[in-house]
Amino acid sequence: MSAVIKKTKKKYQLALSIELLIFITVFLVLLAVQPSNAVSFLLGTFAIFVPYCMFVFLMFFKTAKNTHQLTTFYRGGAIKFICTIILIVVAFKFFPTINYVVFFIGYFLALLLNNLLPVMVTKMFRI
Repeated sequence: MSAVIKKTKKKYQLALSIELLIFITVFLVLLAVQPSNAVSFLLGTFAIFVPYCMFVFLMFFKTAKNTHQLTTFYRGGAIKFICTIILIVVAFKFFPTINYVVFFIGYFLALLLNNLLPVMVTKMFRI
């Protein structure tokens, strides 16, 4: 395994850990202040965070039999997209009292952190 892939694995492990810690902290604050909105926030964040974790796992942590990285990337992107849609539909269908504004605040916060944290981890921790 090359040094670049090892660094990338380390960077994404740290970034995903920080992101999960942020979500749990915000969830606990919301749970203390507005318990009805806490679940909506958590569902919104996990609707994008879980598929993103699956994508990162497929790209960097699974030993691939296929050496075509571009094929793996597109396959991972398609799985991420489909999983995100399924989780959003499940959240809307099985949680009828969901607050859509809080749900999408959590969703877009997770989306923003998915894109910014790996870059910030690279800059701050020199990984």
